[in-house]
Amino acid sequence: MTTTPSRFRIPPSEMEMIHSLLGRSPSLTEEAVFSAMWSEHCSYKSSRIHLRAFSSRHPRVKAGPGENAGIVHVSDGLSLAFKMESHNHPSFLEPFQGSATGVGGILRDVIAMGARPVALANSLVFGSLRHPKHRTLFQRVVEGIAGYGNPAGIPTVGGEIWFDDRYQHNILVNVMAVGIVNNNEIMSAKASQKGLLAIYIGNRTGRDGVSGAAMASRGFSKDGADLRPQVQIADPYAGKNLMEATLEIARKKLADSIQDMGAAGLTSSSTEMAGRAGLGMELDVSCVPLRDKTMEPWEILLSESQERMLVLSCPENAEKILDIARAWHLSAAIVGRTIQEPNFVVLRGEEQLASIPIKYLTENAPLYRRDFVITSDSTTSRSIPSLGGSHSLSDLFHRMLDHPNGGDPRWVYRHFDFEVQTRTVFGPGHDAAVLDLKTRSGSGIAISVVSLPHACSRNPYLGGAMLVSKAVTELASIGAFPLAITDCLNFGNPEKPVIMGQLQEAIRGIAEASAAFDIPVVSGNVSLYNETDGTSIPPTPMIGITGMLPALRKRIPGHIRESGLKLAIAGDLDNLSLGGSYLDWILEGEIQEPVPAVSFSRVSALLSFMLSSSSSGRIRFSRAVGRGGVARALLMMIKESTSMGIYLDCPFPLEPLGFFFSESPGRILVAYSAEEESWLDESAREWGISFLPLGRSVPGLWTIRFRNPEGLQKEWVENLPTLKSRFLRSLSQFMEE
Repeated sequence: MTTTPSRFRIPPSEMEMIHSLLGRSPSLTEEAVFSAMWSEHCSYKSSRIHLRAFSSRHPRVKAGPGENAGIVHVSDGLSLAFKMESHNHPSFLEPFQGSATGVGGILRDVIAMGARPVALANSLVFGSLRHPKHRTLFQRVVEGIAGYGNPAGIPTVGGEIWFDDRYQHNILVNVMAVGIVNNNEIMSAKASQKGLLAIYIGNRTGRDGVSGAAMASRGFSKDGADLRPQVQIADPYAGKNLMEATLEIARKKLADSIQDMGAAGLTSSSTEMAGRAGLGMELDVSCVPLRDKTMEPWEILLSESQERMLVLSCPENAEKILDIARAWHLSAAIVGRTIQEPNFVVLRGEEQLASIPIKYLTENAPLYRRDFVITSDSTTSRSIPSLGGSHSLSDLFHRMLDHPNGGDPRWVYRHFDFEVQTRTVFGPGHDAAVLDLKTRSGSGIAISVVSLPHACSRNPYLGGAMLVSKAVTELASIGAFPLAITDCLNFGNPEKPVIMGQLQEAIRGIAEASAAFDIPVVSGNVSLYNETDGTSIPPTPMIGITGMLPALRKRIPGHIRESGLKLAIAGDLDNLSLGGSYLDWILEGEIQEPVPAVSFSRVSALLSFMLSSSSSGRIRFSRAVGRGGVARALLMMIKESTSMGIYLDCPFPLEPLGFFFSESPGRILVAYSAEEESWLDESAREWGISFLPLGRSVPGLWTIRFRNPEGLQKEWVENLPTLKSRFLRSLSQFMEE
């Protein structure tokens, strides 16, 4: 059989597979369907094998991978639905709409589970802000996130930012949404039986986003202008109406199953819902509400117009669902039905345009075991710059704070309404956001988003393990224990063995760490082909983590507001390597140290120590040691008070660069009353971790006295107002020029 070239950029080898499966040439509509469902974005054909390393098994997990979002039980008959998603390619082309639709899409994934969204978080990675283009890109992305979340009434409570020349041509916009659902109202994306009606609700379908899944499955050229029509258009007000309508349908138990029309639009939602149950789906494109009546059938099937849901329902409930949708000013129509024959059948009135066994689109999609090369940095030598001159502690710290990566991110979060819904207890600027569940038990939830671009670029495996450890440490610092993880794996072209090796190693690190901490991975996303003209981004996995505070009143704040408190560091102090740290990135190769390995047992012990300390009220304030090491963590603890400072007198020899700037995981700064020190010290001993008193909080000072490895007394003194000013203005000065 002669294979005809694809009209939708399907590779020749895959066209041959399609011909072989069908035993004939596909119709135009069928080929369009295959192009979307076999795209990297929908099929995960390069990563699916490796994602099996993640485990979602845990007693508290109620829904895992394969659903719209993961769900874990928390307390009081409630569960959390959450997921992380990327919108990298669209945000680079149209930053406002790309980021806004990313927010809308991830919210609908949560809503489709029957959950009401209560929080958003994000992780944003851009090129250098020295370039005007990236200042504009960054500003418009932030405005897009705010432009959807704020009108929709969903607080954006946290996130991370990173700026790096290596992302000059491919930015990363990853968004996480979290919702709350009653355990008896959880929805599924799996049809239960034949004869269900497929009901379309939401905005009308247009050409925006047609072939968006395919666009997100290949790299860019520097032009990229031809891809702009494939970026979707957001409508947050229609999105809010769709949310209320969907939740009303779920609450009244009118739906059998629900799925957002996301990537590949009506095609993926309908085939996946039916296919999960071994059923078929018959769709009539002539029934789909359209903005443009000239659209071709394949365009209707692949459109990614926003604010749309597909609801499967028993016939007797259909009219009630249509009435609810119309009451919320949404378009609504019956567009198909589930059938016993497990085929995807597309009609236009009486004309049949496609008939494909659904398993050909899902189970039989290509599954690649791509060649790979492991190139992780295997540095074992130890070489760091000598202190002095431009490499004094003060000068190095100033360089870190003067760069937007080390400064205060409030320029970003001042765009967000992070207190809407009145659940937010800790918002942006803390190690993790904390929300009130508003239940009788007085419990709360914690949310954090974590990335380590530099550590992962040097060693994806260790970087992946550090990601999870950092997330656990951030939860521990506020007194929360981890519930579950969602991830977003951002990489370059998987057809290149080096990139494939990076992906495998990062997955291995995340999987081993999450298993060691007994944290299920319940949802996620893979974003590949983040490259332009053959140049890929560094490996950049990100994770979102949720946690639980059984007693919200026992939470530990991160900002010191009183003097006279003792300061100490708790955790693992045995490996203070600078490899993969922010200072390592700043000094561009001057540091020759390995990325630190993680002691999962010590991070677990630190978590137990912090949970015990918080439940007994022993710790007043705390801060996880992360980007910028101990030095930046100290500054983060005192930044919210204009006069609060620190005086440290370290009574032991230390290597100053490693002690103050290492980002080895599993360390937390704690502030406490003097009378609690003996209890904390004894508790740390019982858990097998270090507990080193360092000094105290004082007004108006940044004074650190220590002895270097030779035993010589040293002192690091800063002008406190100037130091805080540097920290507060480093990002805003770029964005307000």
